[in-house]
Formats: sequence, C-alpha cells, structure tokens
Amino acid sequence: MKQLYFIGIVLLAGFAASCEDSIPFRYDPKQPDSLATRQYPHAFFVVQGIVTDSVSQEPVPEITVTMRTEDPVFTEEDGSYSVQTTAFPISQEFRLIINGYGEFYNPLYPAETLYVHFMLPTFQLTQDDIREYGPRFFGSTFLTVNKTLCPLADE
Repeated sequence: MKQLYFIGIVLLAGFAASCEDSIPFRYDPKQPDSLATRQYPHAFFVVQGIVTDSVSQEPVPEITVTMRTEDPVFTEEDGSYSVQTTAFPISQEFRLIINGYGEFYNPLYPAETLYVHFMLPTFQLTQDDIREYGPRFFGSTFLTVNKTLCPLADE
C-alpha cells in the first residue's frame, strides 16, 4: 500500500513539474518588467521611413504608423516616422499598419497593412546600451520602409 502512495506522489509531482512554463526566455510575471531586468535575450527592431501622397508626391503628415501592438506614432511634417518594438534577437516578421482604423484614422487615405521582414538581422550595440538595457540586450537593428498612399476619391 505504501508503494502505491509513493507511486501516486511521484506521478503527481511529475505532472506538476511538466505543467510549468518551459519557455526559456519568458520573464517572471511576479517581477516588474523593465528592459534592464529582463532575463532573456532581447533587441530593438526599428522601422523608419517616409509616407508620401501618390498624386501630389508631397509628404503626408499626421498619419499613424503602428508596428506589432505598440502605441501608434504620427508621421512628422516631412512625412517621416520611426517605430520600434522589442523582441527576441532572431529573424522576425512584424505587421506594420499605416493609417490604421481607430481614433486617429485619416479618412483621406485608406488603411494599409504591410509585413516587414528582418532576415538575419545585424544589431548595433554600445556599452551604454548594455548599461541601460542589461547584459542580455543585443542592440538595435533598422529597416527602411517608404510608403506611397493613394488618396481616396472624393465623390
């Protein structure tokens, strides 16, 4: 009978251990999440570019650009933008939404969704970056995406 209890405890312990999160780069949810305290490799993926009007060839200011699920940024007066996200430092693909539907949607232009690929990225890293973001920070990698928007016809 004691052997049966022992086998039951061993099976229960094995089951409980197998249910534990096994993702090696997942941070502890009980710890505050900041870039300096992350325990897994991470890097900044930055997309920069210019948004222009296809008819006038002029830059389009105040258009939202969103990458991944980050907060949207607005294009500057010269149409330029720069968005970034933090992710595991390997080849990545992110969704980039230009003029997304929502609170800041500009009805003069349609919403555009692009998929940007960072294939075998190289990262720029300085000692100051390591001090600020921690020893597992790999640096920043950049990609340029210029987009021309076709204005909607006004009927």
